[in-house]
Amino acid sequence: MKLSNPGGWVSGARLLLGLALLSSLAACSQGPVLSSEASTEFAAQGLQVVQSSGFEQAYARPGAGLSSYRSIDAEKMSVADVHISHTTAPGTMRRDWLITPEREANVQAAWAQSMDRAFANYPSAAAGAKILRITAALTRLDPGMTSSAGGGLPGSAAGTSSNTVDVSVEFRFYDQGSGDLLVVIRDRRTIPTAQWSRAAGVDMVNLFGSWAALLHTRVSGQ
Repeated sequence: MKLSNPGGWVSGARLLLGLALLSSLAACSQGPVLSSEASTEFAAQGLQVVQSSGFEQAYARPGAGLSSYRSIDAEKMSVADVHISHTTAPGTMRRDWLITPEREANVQAAWAQSMDRAFANYPSAAAGAKILRITAALTRLDPGMTSSAGGGLPGSAAGTSSNTVDVSVEFRFYDQGSGDLLVVIRDRRTIPTAQWSRAAGVDMVNLFGSWAALLHTRVSGQ
């Protein structure tokens, strides 16, 4: 996959929200700003807190220059360590939310499709200069929970409902050549439980598509 155009997270830079993915984001008056606040968790990697990123949490290395990357290596979404909380979703038990081999394949296929679409203008490469490696991990499922993060997402539930599930993810950007960690992003969105239970693949494309598109915006600066 690929990357183009000036922008990306650099020290003190302000980026325009070039893509209105969510109604809540559309209302924002400014794009991401790299603050001077160091990340406690990622201090060793030199990451600082990013404000107004469009995600729940974002950390970036000053001068990362994401827009200078011209190719990407997007890895499969990891589902190896998903925390599943106690479920309050009607008619379900915790085992109904476990990641089966079929569900794993469907989730990974949906993520790959979303990234291919969002980064269609970036060639995919595993080796060479200026390659941005992007990893993705499904980290947590909270059935029957509704976070404020889901507000405004097409197809997401509005308000409190036991028929929803919070889906949490983590994305990381690395410089492929040096292996340096450039960005860490964590986010959570609320979707109807049926959207997860119906194959947990095809119906996840809209959710994954919104994440992938916003990642593209943050990388390209557009």
